Amino acid sequence: MCLLAALKLNAEAVARHGIEIQREYAAVPDIRVDKHKVLQILLNLINNAKHACAELAQPGRVITLRIGRSAVDLLRMEVADNGVGIDPENLRRVFQHGFTTRRDGHGFGLHSGALVARELGGSLHAASRGAGMGATFTLELPFNTGEQ
Repeated sequence: MCLLAALKLNAEAVARHGIEIQREYAAVPDIRVDKHKVLQILLNLINNAKHACAELAQPGRVITLRIGRSAVDLLRMEVADNGVGIDPENLRRVFQHGFTTRRDGHGFGLHSGALVARELGGSLHAASRGAGMGATFTLELPFNTGEQ
């Protein structure tokens, strides 16, 4: 699964920052999708969650990865963190090309991820209760089992 590969590629950096990974995986059918495109999205989401947690100077930093169904025909993958969160005014802008709140950010990752998700017939959404309250990014993709 792409989520596991994305986690493996980020594992060293996550561990270096003392961030705990929690996994909540439901059984879901396989999907047919360009795994490299999905991996690109998930790598960015996990990397962003790592940065959001690393900015906190407190213990108990956690990234939660979830896999499940959003609907009968949608696979849901979530990357949630208890990091710095997103101000409501910025939440509306996180997918805009060039928008970033990080000093060293470029603002292309989430924009690109949203475009790729749409290209795959899915969507990418963000949620946060505000600054200091963490954030959750949800990638939804249609199940495509090849059945007619």
